[in-house]
Amino acid sequence: MKRNIIFALILIISVNLLSCKKENTVNNEQPSTISNLQSGNNSLRENPVTRPLKGTFTIAGQVLQGPPNLHQILTGQGNATHLGNMSFSSDVYVAVTGAPPFQVNGTAVFTAANGDQFFTSVSGLSTPADEVVARINHTIIGGTGRFENASGSFNATTIGHTVTLEGQISY
Repeated sequence: MKRNIIFALILIISVNLLSCKKENTVNNEQPSTISNLQSGNNSLRENPVTRPLKGTFTIAGQVLQGPPNLHQILTGQGNATHLGNMSFSSDVYVAVTGAPPFQVNGTAVFTAANGDQFFTSVSGLSTPADEVVARINHTIIGGTGRFENASGSFNATTIGHTVTLEGQISY
């Protein structure tokens, strides 16, 4: 009888030790997984894929401050790959000094049909004429939704109120 009680106690202790070891292994793995996802570590996510990005949209501008540092908000609507029917908003500064072309710098937000967004830093040149002509480089610096860790770059060419863009996006 005494031997059965000792055997039962050893069995209970062994089962408890094994389950604790298994529980600690799971608990030790979970926080690193969560912290990797929170820190933006893509090693646990699907590898980003680089895709061509093309689109066309129309814009309208609102001047917030006049020269020499022209501050404008540009908004637009159009269609682009990976965005579908999209909207666009940009906050730019144009250094209106000397002869054209003028330096353009700022930021932009592209919003997909489902609300996902990607953000860009903007730099380029703008030349006023009968129709403004601008050649702007966009560097993708992240986003929301499926574009959370997006990267890439594209060129946007503006003639009048029509913008065409072409480049690459990785997400």
